[in-house]
Amino acid sequence: MNRRILLISLLTSAGLLTGGAAQAQLNLKQFGVGGGGDNSAGGGAAGMLGNALGGNSASASSGGVSQLLQNYVGANQQVLSGQSSLASAMGMSGAAGQAQQAAGLLSGGTPSVSQLTQVGSTQQSLSQKLTDAFASHASGGASSAPVDKQAFTDGLSSLGKGVSQYSSLKSGLGGIGQMSPTALLQSGVNPQTAQSASYIAQSAPGQLQSLMSTLSSAVQFASSHGITVPSIATSALKGM
Repeated sequence: MNRRILLISLLTSAGLLTGGAAQAQLNLKQFGVGGGGDNSAGGGAAGMLGNALGGNSASASSGGVSQLLQNYVGANQQVLSGQSSLASAMGMSGAAGQAQQAAGLLSGGTPSVSQLTQVGSTQQSLSQKLTDAFASHASGGASSAPVDKQAFTDGLSSLGKGVSQYSSLKSGLGGIGQMSPTALLQSGVNPQTAQSASYIAQSAPGQLQSLMSTLSSAVQFASSHGITVPSIATSALKGM
């Protein structure tokens, strides 16, 4: 009797283990893990990312994400350079220094999510400060000191270039935004790059909208104060 009970217990345990393994395999397949052919983890994720970035393989997709991040970093460096010049032109040395410090966070390879968050926060703060300074100067307030026109024009040029570069990233970032960090990892992208790419895909649209507003205000200020407006600034506005 005891032997029969023991045998039944062993068979039941084996069945549960087999069922659990099958269930685990099913759950993994839902995330693109397991299986063969085109439905494998690498093939599925690479295909999704290839479609998003125009590539056809995991290695090409991984390189595409890295290039996209580099372009995003370059766009932000241009934006921060523009904000720094505009702040200097308005006599806002403290704000100009903040822009330069934020730009330094983007100079050491792939930035982390924490660094990107700090850069984005600084950009938003600088945009608000510049917009307030334009309005205060126009009304004859505390910021009505003479404006360095050449520095302002230089700032418009850099900010315009940055906004244009932001705009050119929209299609690629939109494709990444449809993917999870897990899918990015499965395509061969390293963890930090995957996290940064996901963060950028979610935050870039809002950043671009804010920067467009700042650029528009700066162009209006320049036009009403006899400051040369470079063509890149006006074309960036028209590009939207």
